[in-house]
Amino acid sequence: MNGVTRTVAGIRASTRSFVREPFTVVMLVVLPALSIQIYGVGMGQFPDVGIFAVTGSVATVGRVTGAVFATGALAGVLGLFQMISARHADRRLAICGFRGVELVVARFATVAVASAVVGVVATLSLVVLVDDPVGAPAAAFAGLALAGAIYGLLGIVVGSVLPRELEGSLLLVILADVDNVFASGLFGIEDSITKFAPLAHPHAIVTQAVVDGSLATDHLVPALGHLSLFALLSVAAYTYQVESGGDA
Repeated sequence: MNGVTRTVAGIRASTRSFVREPFTVVMLVVLPALSIQIYGVGMGQFPDVGIFAVTGSVATVGRVTGAVFATGALAGVLGLFQMISARHADRRLAICGFRGVELVVARFATVAVASAVVGVVATLSLVVLVDDPVGAPAAAFAGLALAGAIYGLLGIVVGSVLPRELEGSLLLVILADVDNVFASGLFGIEDSITKFAPLAHPHAIVTQAVVDGSLATDHLVPALGHLSLFALLSVAAYTYQVESGGDA
């Protein structure tokens, strides 16, 4: 078995461990649409009397906020479960002859695929549920995929320090929720620290794509910067946990 075959086998095994659970599949398909509609209806109940610092209608920005939250939280939880699964399994695979780079690529490719799938579902849900036509669906998908990839990597980091399914999932959902509040711009929070929120730039990309129908290029580089940072952190966390046998 060559390196490519082993890497593909690893991706298929990691992906299959998720999709064989019916609840996981239902959650991936249903939760984005449900979150988008709840956020949209909820925010739409507030009278637009100038208290929200948003472009476009409050309901539309609410639906965008729901899409970014669902994508980030789901991808984060998937990343967490990848790390928990890898702590012992990947060390045994390494002993059996799998190279470290093959194991890393398999795990991270699984997170990337999961983020893309959630991004597609969330984009389609936005197209259907937003009142006005989505101006740039491809740009919206790019922003959502970035949100998912960033939180998927964050889930790997969280899984290395808190390898518990319930506690780790709750932490990631809370992080995504609070992060999303800062990123939404709904409350006009003026502080430079909000620019460092992981979802700030992906949220801006999705909002501009839905409301203005264009790609927010000024937010693309900072979003890729966040992605690179979390990629480095997650690779370091993964390598340390696998080499230590998951005992750290």
